[in-house]
Amino acid sequence: MNETIDLPVLDASDNVVTPMERWALRLALLFTLGGGIVAAYLVTLHAAIAGNPKRALCTFTDTISCDKVLASPYAEIAGIPVALIGLLGFGLFFALAAWRLLAGERSPHWLLGLLACLAGAGLAFELGMTWVEFFVIEAVCPYCLTALGLIGATFGAALVAWRASRRAARLEDSHA
Repeated sequence: MNETIDLPVLDASDNVVTPMERWALRLALLFTLGGGIVAAYLVTLHAAIAGNPKRALCTFTDTISCDKVLASPYAEIAGIPVALIGLLGFGLFFALAAWRLLAGERSPHWLLGLLACLAGAGLAFELGMTWVEFFVIEAVCPYCLTALGLIGATFGAALVAWRASRRAARLEDSHA
């Protein structure tokens, strides 16, 4: 009664990601890396401004001023710098995109949907913070606007990857 069970063997050929999905995920990695660098710089600026609010580190005009934005009460949520929240968010987006890219079909089916939803939430949050900059603080931070562009691009890339993945799954189901 020696019964054997054949289990599928996973090798590198099982790590299939469509070319469009691979392209979009690589872009997402690039955008999140850039966003992480910008957010890390904003964290250091926030700390420097908190230590000396009179010091002008990033002031171009009265209305284009990272200093004014980062010294405002809106630069923190419950004592946590918004830039740190952004840094953690970009790190999470990077990890999710890398997980899908490296694990391929072995990654959970919901992974790209999660990446797109979280990046969308990050974009909505950043748009809200940008509104506060323009209409409440009445100053904008060029680095914050750069982070806005990078989270928008990350969201776009995540959507393209998710759609490519869904399209491939539908094609595979129709051929089965």
